[in-house]
Amino acid sequence: MKAIRMVTTILAGLLCFSSVVLGQSKLAFSATVAPFYGHINSEKTYVVPYNSGLISSEMKSKTTSKGYWAGLNARYSFSSKWSASTGLWLSESWNNVPDITFNPAIPYYTGRGKSHNFVIPVMVNFQTSGNKLSPYFSAGALWNFTNTSRVNIATQESYVIFKNSDSRIMPMIGAGVIYNFAQHLSIIAQPTFSYAISPSGIDSHAYRASFNVQLLYKL
Repeated sequence: MKAIRMVTTILAGLLCFSSVVLGQSKLAFSATVAPFYGHINSEKTYVVPYNSGLISSEMKSKTTSKGYWAGLNARYSFSSKWSASTGLWLSESWNNVPDITFNPAIPYYTGRGKSHNFVIPVMVNFQTSGNKLSPYFSAGALWNFTNTSRVNIATQESYVIFKNSDSRIMPMIGAGVIYNFAQHLSIIAQPTFSYAISPSGIDSHAYRASFNVQLLYKL
């Protein structure tokens, strides 16, 4: 929670500075929702409960995930075509692991779980024109942090909570359109693709395809 409060304070300070020094007409705010589908191949050693005790087990898995990002953004326009944006999102996903192995073997894991984390997007955006409808492109990265995962255990009718404070960077690109349907209001719709850069100690290859929708209010 301290990290979230610190990030929120920094973002609020930057927005206030931008609105005073750089001019309000170039500043905009948006609400984002983005359903996604992901796939992960990973290998990591976990300490897990087994036979009324704890053991260290190497887990190899192939995971599919479905979920969403939702949050708020601030965008500053450098010109009529170029802008930069950042914000704070919440990510929640439901994971299915059809192919999972532990060494030593732990037979009772179902391979189903749920996880959530906070995300800070940092993006550079380009729209080809100021027309009512215009192509809209974005490139940048997502900073994922404060991850919590819940994995079900079938035979014990219970679950294990994994908390991970490691951060993860996900480069992202998107291509879509922006529709200016009122003087101060626009809708942005973009299919996006992101690939996660693995933290140290984890052999992981992860990507997510999503559809990002923003309701933008220009000051």
